[in-house]
Amino acid sequence: MNFFRCFALALAWSFCSLSCQAAIVVAAADSLPEEKAKADLVCDGVDDQVELAASLAKARQGDTLIDINPKTQKKVRCALNHAVEWLPGNYHLSATLEVPDAANCVIRAEGTTLHYGPAEGDCVVIRGMNRCRYNFGTMETQSNGAALRIQPQESMPSLMSFVNFTGLIGQEQRGTGLMLDPKHENVCVNRITGTDILGFDKGAYVGSVGAREGTASTHGKCDTNWFWLSYIRLCNTCIEEGAQGVDDSVWHVNVDASVPGAVAIRTAAAYGKWYVIMGTYSFEKKNKALILEPGARNSVFEVHPPIQDFAWEDRSGSETNVILSSESPPYRPFAELQTVNP
Repeated sequence: MNFFRCFALALAWSFCSLSCQAAIVVAAADSLPEEKAKADLVCDGVDDQVELAASLAKARQGDTLIDINPKTQKKVRCALNHAVEWLPGNYHLSATLEVPDAANCVIRAEGTTLHYGPAEGDCVVIRGMNRCRYNFGTMETQSNGAALRIQPQESMPSLMSFVNFTGLIGQEQRGTGLMLDPKHENVCVNRITGTDILGFDKGAYVGSVGAREGTASTHGKCDTNWFWLSYIRLCNTCIEEGAQGVDDSVWHVNVDASVPGAVAIRTAAAYGKWYVIMGTYSFEKKNKALILEPGARNSVFEVHPPIQDFAWEDRSGSETNVILSSESPPYRPFAELQTVNP
């Protein structure tokens, strides 16, 4: 029995070793010598986006089917069945790193810090994706752009993928941490997980669809995305959702409107489900915990501590938004709660 068990463990270890080596590997300038020895590409600490982009560009190209509505698919050509591993270390970017259209692709970069140098532009932009798994480390930026922007082009939407990060770090309330940007194509049915967002004008921003032409998808949507964000603070607005085409988001978030005049959550979207740990640290009853903008409708909020402990405002003009509060159970329309005026 022990022999067969040892044999099985050895076989599993061999398989793991082979699978782990299947990715294109990039090392940072300050990666360990042992790490650099196994890398396909080694950065020098200058323009590191070049080597990172090269690892993505090594992907095979192929055809895959993507949804253009819930009952219709379309064939597109993109990077297919590719994996990259960016080894732990500091990577210095002098320009935006673009993740191209992809399906069934993987980025493993949890131990990295991407330092974006320019004062404008985005650190990382993800284009179209389908069934992808992208695991980033921390992105640090002083730019007025976004640290992480999901912005597909007309060629392919961003669908059914996981995007994870350990941190999005801004400076002096400039730019945006996480942005879902459906300006050109849809961003739908994705799971986004992050553990630290701070220092931006907007911590997380889900943009409206707006007017657009020539896209693959039948309807302009940014919907049915799941968010798990462990802490957003030191931002002018922690979370903001647009109105047009934005619906059915599910949020598990911890937010703190902790700078003067900050807003924790501002939403104009529909059919949202919110699980919120709320804070307005040192600005209690001054900063707004929640603002329901015109267009917000049919959304359900669970807020802890109870919303009555905070300043908030309902501008939606709709009676369909409801909240679960420990001070007024069960779910109640916002109109039944007493609005707190700061």
